[in-house]
Amino acid sequence: MKNRNLLNKKLDYLESTLTTLQQIVNTQSPIEAYKANIVKAHGYVEDIRDMVEREPIAPNEMNKV
Repeated sequence: MKNRNLLNKKLDYLESTLTTLQQIVNTQSPIEAYKANIVKAHGYVEDIRDMVEREPIAPNEMNKV
């Protein structure tokens, strides 16, 4: 995988955002903060999916359709 470090960094960002969401729920922060972090998390998921799709498929991988 070419961009393993970048992919791991994006996963770290996603994990951090999920932790933030958990803290928002625990402290009963405003719903706007929760919604903003959900949008951010969706962005990270989209970035990660795009990165995975750009990677070439190895001969030993099965394509799940």
